[in-house]
Amino acid sequence: MRSVVSYALIAIVGGFVGASASQSGEIYHRVIDHFSAKPRDPAGFWSTPAIAGYGKIHYESDAAFKPEPGLSNKIVFQITKSEGAMKDPNLGLERVARVVNLYIASGIPADQLNFVVSVTGDATPAMLDNAHFQQIYGFDNPNLKLIQALNKVGVKVSVCDQSVAFHHYPAAWIDKSVVHALSSPTTVSTLQNQGYAWLQM
Repeated sequence: MRSVVSYALIAIVGGFVGASASQSGEIYHRVIDHFSAKPRDPAGFWSTPAIAGYGKIHYESDAAFKPEPGLSNKIVFQITKSEGAMKDPNLGLERVARVVNLYIASGIPADQLNFVVSVTGDATPAMLDNAHFQQIYGFDNPNLKLIQALNKVGVKVSVCDQSVAFHHYPAAWIDKSVVHALSSPTTVSTLQNQGYAWLQM
């Protein structure tokens, strides 16, 4: 009789423990799912006012240190890295687009932006024309639409010809939307001497 009671108690306790463990596992997975889920932003939270589809921004009208009309608005952006997947636009170019969007959202007219992009080092392949980029990587150059969009608002995108030479690219392989510069260091130093701010992207 005692053994029957013991077995019954073991079964009851085992069932309780099993149910608790099962419920704990379910709660655990709910918590993990909650924290691993991407946050959802409300409609209109992000925008791309000048460079459509690139460099998304969240604009706050009362934020401090906003760009001001009447200032020189001279910036030289230097991009030296190949960041992100090769099938996506270079993240440095995306950051340039973000700055453009922030300036335009702050009320600076596009014709008052004096922005130059200087591309060198590992970022150089992003400047290839589509035919040669495709020849090397097997797919279209994802940077060209962004470069053209930057050009449309007056942003000059340049490539370091020293880096082009180090990559053993003929000069003609560089896309026509890109300006050939003697080098990236001389581009940055020359523009800084002309009053441009330097931003490493």
